[in-house]
Amino acid sequence: MSNKKITKKEVSTEIISIPFTYDERVISEHLGSQKYTTVARAIGELVTNAFDAQANSAEITITENELKGIDSVAISDNGNGMTISEIQNRFAKVAVLPDDKSNLHFGKFGVGRFAVYRIGSYSEWTTISKQENGDKVIFKFSLSKDDLNQLTVEKGKATQADTTGTTIIIKNILASEDANLSPERLRNDLISQFCSYLLGNPEKKIIIQRNPLDVNAQIEERETETIQASQIIPEKADMSHLILKKPVDKSRFPAQLLFSLKGRTVAHFQPEMIPSSNYLGIVECSYLEKIVSANRESIIELDGTFSSLKNEVLKRIQIYGEKYRKRKKHTFIEAARKEDYYPYKSPPTTSIQSAKQAVYDVVLETVNEKINLEGMTKKQQAVIFHLLNRSLENENLLEVLQQISLLSDEDIEKFKNVLEKTTIESIIRLSHEVTGRLAFLDLLHELVYGETRKYLKERSQLHKIIETHTWMFDSKYHLATSDKSFRTIIQRHRTKAGLSSLSTEEISQIDGIDDIPDLFLAAQRDYPTDIKHQHLLVELKAPKVDLGREEVEQVRRYAETILESDEFDKQSVHWDIYLVSSRIKKEIEKDRNQKDKKIGVLYDWSNMTVWAFNWSEIITNAKEEMTLVSQHLEKKSQELSVSDYLKENYPEIFESLNNVP
Repeated sequence: MSNKKITKKEVSTEIISIPFTYDERVISEHLGSQKYTTVARAIGELVTNAFDAQANSAEITITENELKGIDSVAISDNGNGMTISEIQNRFAKVAVLPDDKSNLHFGKFGVGRFAVYRIGSYSEWTTISKQENGDKVIFKFSLSKDDLNQLTVEKGKATQADTTGTTIIIKNILASEDANLSPERLRNDLISQFCSYLLGNPEKKIIIQRNPLDVNAQIEERETETIQASQIIPEKADMSHLILKKPVDKSRFPAQLLFSLKGRTVAHFQPEMIPSSNYLGIVECSYLEKIVSANRESIIELDGTFSSLKNEVLKRIQIYGEKYRKRKKHTFIEAARKEDYYPYKSPPTTSIQSAKQAVYDVVLETVNEKINLEGMTKKQQAVIFHLLNRSLENENLLEVLQQISLLSDEDIEKFKNVLEKTTIESIIRLSHEVTGRLAFLDLLHELVYGETRKYLKERSQLHKIIETHTWMFDSKYHLATSDKSFRTIIQRHRTKAGLSSLSTEEISQIDGIDDIPDLFLAAQRDYPTDIKHQHLLVELKAPKVDLGREEVEQVRRYAETILESDEFDKQSVHWDIYLVSSRIKKEIEKDRNQKDKKIGVLYDWSNMTVWAFNWSEIITNAKEEMTLVSQHLEKKSQELSVSDYLKENYPEIFESLNNVP
């Protein structure tokens, strides 16, 4: 093997020069159709060029063909237009750097005009500009995907009445883009892209099918602040907290926090905690230009500086949210109390009423945060105000709240804690029940003693009313049977007493077995005693029927049916029989007032008592019991810690509640 050393002089070299070339597809596809993710982004790029050219308005017109397809898309602006020098040195050059004439540049690539190829393969351009001598000139040319080597410009003289600006008419629309070019969808996409720019520049307009995008009209209030530059955020950021008049429309805004560069949305993020469903946060920061220029919008979350900016912004949103909610709680509840459909128009007179109103206000305010009650119509508000009041009286309060306002787990836990801690839910429900029962007793008194007593039927009317309110006889009882014969009563009685059932033949041997008492009520004592079961038979008479010997004989017959039959348990059961109507005849009045017996007792045996009552006695006794219950609830409510809980967690509502005149 040779070890000959090769010297430098023995090496021959050849230098070959190869010029750079590019395929025409670079312009039409890579810089056009493939550069923009959506057709709306491409139109947005052309609108951006219009504002770069100092335009105050950019108008988009979509024209349909006879088949309802898209025939053309026109973008027209009233900017400065292009001079022949700008067409030669800027428009006809790829990747030209931006000039210094505009303070609005979203990128530095200089290829935005090729966005037309994302929309259609052919476009016609007309631009009117003013020359140095003040004359206006018009230039026309076209761009075609099939001919990118030459730009043929037609020059003409414009009149002084002609407005400067540029109009682009795009044709040969991509077949797949018809749906995406619907005016409504385009409106939603562009309002998302240019929201912050239009808000900051109210003189600028984007018009679609002659209808301008009106972002400012949606704003109820605005607060701005500056995030100063620091070591982790090298450039300052301006932040706007916006409260819109309606909840943020997710079809228009991809999230409730937008990061923008000179008005154009670059990135978006949905915070976990937002001040309101109507909240929209906009952050303007020049650092984002580096992201855009490097075409790194799709991976912006990987940028460390952007992550630091986002974290700082989220902290600012939390601080703003606390201030906003504190302010809105007070103003919203004050406004709510003035509405006719607010259920607590009169000042509370008891601690139960105060607690009930306090919880209602807290629930109402929380629901407003979630679904913006303020933004609804009065009719819609009235329905929800009423529904919330009903939900407080519902034993499934937490479930109702979750369905009404889509409360978060944290919100549900708050209500669960306060309700479990104070048993306020039970007290409110019982208080409502007491109020309802007292109202019913007043109604019943009117029915059996007013004009209606002459016409009120016992079986078809009065009986149906009383069977749903048997608590008036004694709350310990529950309804066992209604309008059933002793054949049914005895079987039900034996079941409750733990006795075996009787055969049809055995039942038939009992005297009076076919009599039908109106109501059969039953109660059972849970503690050991000889009289474990208590049963009550109630015989109702129409109010126009005064109780006399004939009616007493009927209930006496009921008593004998039970007393004279061994099939009825008389060891562990005590029976009461009530005879009730509006008035009592003198002939039995003395029987109701026997010495050493309670008023109303007709007969009294070891395991049975027969009574005769008028309705006023039943109603009075029931009212006295309800009053005692109400007093007990009032005393119990004074021991609750609900006020402390509200004072700690909802100080504004607690304070406003105490200030109610």
